[in-house]
Amino acid sequence: MTFDSLTFAVFFAIFFPIYLFIRPWGARKSWLVFGSCVFYGSWNPFFLLLLAFTTVFDWWAGLRIARASSEGARKRWMIVSVIASLSILGYFKYAQFFANTAIEWLAAVGIVFTPIDLGIILPLGISFYIFESISYIVDVYKRRIEPTRNLRDYSLFMTFFPHLVAGPIMRFRDFSEQIASPRVVTREAVALGAYLAVAGLFLKIVGADHIFAPVANVVFAADYKAGFVGAWAGAFAFSMQVFCDFAGYSLTALGVARMLGFSLPANFESPFASVGIAELWTRWHISLSNWLRDYVFNPLGHYRKGRLRGYLNVMITFTACGFWHGAAWHFVAWGALHGAMLVGERIIKESALGSWRIWDTKPARCALALLTFALFSVAVVFFRAIDLGQAFQRIGAMLGARAADSVAFAWNGEAKIFAVGLVVGLLCQAYLKPKKGWDWLPDIHWLVRAILLAIMLLLIVLSPGKTAAFIYFQF
Repeated sequence: MTFDSLTFAVFFAIFFPIYLFIRPWGARKSWLVFGSCVFYGSWNPFFLLLLAFTTVFDWWAGLRIARASSEGARKRWMIVSVIASLSILGYFKYAQFFANTAIEWLAAVGIVFTPIDLGIILPLGISFYIFESISYIVDVYKRRIEPTRNLRDYSLFMTFFPHLVAGPIMRFRDFSEQIASPRVVTREAVALGAYLAVAGLFLKIVGADHIFAPVANVVFAADYKAGFVGAWAGAFAFSMQVFCDFAGYSLTALGVARMLGFSLPANFESPFASVGIAELWTRWHISLSNWLRDYVFNPLGHYRKGRLRGYLNVMITFTACGFWHGAAWHFVAWGALHGAMLVGERIIKESALGSWRIWDTKPARCALALLTFALFSVAVVFFRAIDLGQAFQRIGAMLGARAADSVAFAWNGEAKIFAVGLVVGLLCQAYLKPKKGWDWLPDIHWLVRAILLAIMLLLIVLSPGKTAAFIYFQF
């Protein structure tokens, strides 16, 4: 089930009143674990067994690390657990990719094999909960946290359904503090949570699926040869689509969790109002950015040998980020391009050009924010493209290699709605940039909030019934 489905509405309508009725905190936690298992198992019960194995094994491994009699034994248990987690992720997500790549490379030297279909189905949310599991084990090993002896508490951390399938990626030390004491469900929290959930569904259903997706789908169709205008329109459209889709899911997750008395960290904070790619990555998919910083980039930093090694570590981190997003070379290229842009930005900032005072003026910062969005949109072509060939064709068109589209880009009703949505979306992010979290929302006059809520609900109801799956479910 998904947040935008009738199935979830029925599930939550049954789950939430029982959750409120149960008073003992231990029983409530058990109900949360049970409900989360029902939520996840509704896709494929077999994958629930995989999640259960990962949960129990890493909980047990965390205890073994804590009880180990030597540093060598602690390290061995940590390595075993991390390898087990990465092996599970590697098989389900990358086995088919490596098989296909090996066949392609062998064919290049004249050794031909029949393509192999391993028939592997990617378990929903596996990239997210594996990263959470790894962070727990590493934090226990580094003595940043004490392992929990309560399997139910660790199971709740791993399975908590608002963030289970698409994040935000949680850390145990943050979530365990909320598990330790009973969550108080107040009217204010329920009202704010419901508002955030509606806003998230609005971003997904109206923004992603019905304002931006139509243009992106046309331009990135396999048989469409994009020209200059079409290529840029498609890139801008998909940038906004993936933001509305993923930020919408994250916002709904925050809202549902808030209704249950929990607080999840914001995963997006006006990324398209950023000045520079470095700032954008502090506002885009924040939980992943922080995870990569703490568990990939910082460990690499121990071996840094000067500025060039630091640049190499950035490239390694973001290439890995691209590979995490998808088992295909165009995802690797997307991550590497972001790494290259970050390195280039750092070089410019460290040069005399970066010290010019003009960059601190408001017009310059506005221009740099638009440039940042344009650069993000260039890179996102690799994210959306079917393969590297299509990506390079679109990039070439954006750079002027192909002036006209194979079919003239039509400024029809859908394209005009996209253009208005693009402008409104960027202006909204510029307005929201100084604000952190969502606790400021109740300070807005109740009438304004009521009008916005009514508009969002009306547009959700009036939108066509067919919606696409959340984009990040494929990762």
